[in-house]
Amino acid sequence: MCDNYLFIGNPGTGKSTLLNCLVGEHVFDTGVSYGSGLTRDLQQITHQGAVYMDTPGLADRQVRRRAADAITIALRQAGSCKIFFMVRLQYGRVHSEDLATIETVLDSIDMEDIPFAIVVNNVKSRQYAAMSEKGEEFLNVVTLINSSKYTTPYIVFIPTLDSLEEKDNQCIELPSDVDTFLRYEAPSAIVPAGRVNTIPLEQYTRIVDNLREQLEDLRNNNAALRQQMEELMKKPRFVEVLVNVVGMAASALCKVLQSEPGIFDLLISGDYGGFLSALIRSLGR
Repeated sequence: MCDNYLFIGNPGTGKSTLLNCLVGEHVFDTGVSYGSGLTRDLQQITHQGAVYMDTPGLADRQVRRRAADAITIALRQAGSCKIFFMVRLQYGRVHSEDLATIETVLDSIDMEDIPFAIVVNNVKSRQYAAMSEKGEEFLNVVTLINSSKYTTPYIVFIPTLDSLEEKDNQCIELPSDVDTFLRYEAPSAIVPAGRVNTIPLEQYTRIVDNLREQLEDLRNNNAALRQQMEELMKKPRFVEVLVNVVGMAASALCKVLQSEPGIFDLLISGDYGGFLSALIRSLGR
């Protein structure tokens, strides 16, 4: 069974362009967006047995209900689906609207622990270099991205690609690591249509405001950021995916967490269960 590909994100996050690159040809219209996105309804095409779906963004007030209905239709599509949420990163700041979209959409699905992935697109060169080092700054950003109700270690960063910058309907070959992540490493979910409810928009603005305050607190309060980071590391398979899929070095992770040498040995040996238990004991002291 082929996976379907569902991309969800707000105007200006580059969903349509990324989908064109993934398919390998221009099938979704793209262009510069000024507040209101170009995508107003669910758009989908079938390519080599897989369905690729582009959806409008919830942050676009003009079409918010229409966008929510389009996302609901997409989520109810049959088959195994890779769900990607687009998140913007600018000057080290994560947009609260993007995290609110994740929370609002996943709130509509009557399931626990829905697997999904996050795509941080169009990352400027200086920030991308820092993310590529996968050290403390990388883990800080991962923590900020995971500051809402739903969390995932499946995150990929895509640099700004000059050949796509401010050009309409362009299509290029994606960097190999990005292509591999999108096609093979990102998790798949099977969401029964009956488990997908109407997306609740009544609380969207409140969620945006709450997340904006929370993100600001995490950026300005190292202790709060550290606590949030430690809670993430305790989640099942979070560390394993960060190391084996996302590519964070075990030594860098232990350095950031200031783990004891014995805990590091458990991590590099692949004993993630032992590492998690030891880490929880260490952090609890």
